Amino acid sequence: MIVDLQSISRSPRYFDFTYQPDWWRGNEDDVQVQGLAGPLVAKISVFREGKNYGVDGRLVGKLRLVCDRCLETYAFVVSRDFHLSLWLPVPLESAREETELKKDDLAVRFIEDEKIDLDDIIREQIYLSLPMKLLCKNGCEGLCPRCGVNLNIDTCRCSGGGHPAFLKLKDLKIA
Repeated sequence: MIVDLQSISRSPRYFDFTYQPDWWRGNEDDVQVQGLAGPLVAKISVFREGKNYGVDGRLVGKLRLVCDRCLETYAFVVSRDFHLSLWLPVPLESAREETELKKDDLAVRFIEDEKIDLDDIIREQIYLSLPMKLLCKNGCEGLCPRCGVNLNIDTCRCSGGGHPAFLKLKDLKIA
C-alpha cells in the first residue's frame, strides 16, 4: 500500500493489515524464505517527526523457511516490533561535513519523495526478524555429506563416515 506522506500530520495515521499467504512474492535469489505459513498481521502507525516521518509497527505471523542444515521446510514464528525513521534527503550544500552515525541513526531510511510503500517496509522487517542461521530445531543433524540422507529422519548407511575432505587423513601414519 502506497502512503502519501504529505497527508500525514503530527497525530499518527494507523494502518491494520492481514496479509494472506499468497501475498508473499519471492525471488530467485532467496530460496530460503518460501512464503507465509498463514496470515501475517501488521499494525502500523505513520506520523511526523519534525521535518521527517516515523513509522512504528508490529508484525505477528508465521513464515515457511528452509532449514540451513537439512533443507526441510518448517514454520517460523514472527513477532516483531519496530520503529523506523524516514528522512528526506539533505541538500548537498549542508551535507559537506562528515557526521558520525549514532545508534538511533541505524533505524533510518532515506526516502526519495514523499510517498512510501508499506508492503516494502513490512517485507524488509520480515527479513530483519530472521535469525542468522535458519534451523528447523536446535539439534538439527543435517544431511549426510556422502549419501545425502536426512539424519533427523534416518540413519546413514553409507561406508566411511565423516566428511569427504578428511578421508585422506585415514592414510596418515603416525611415527
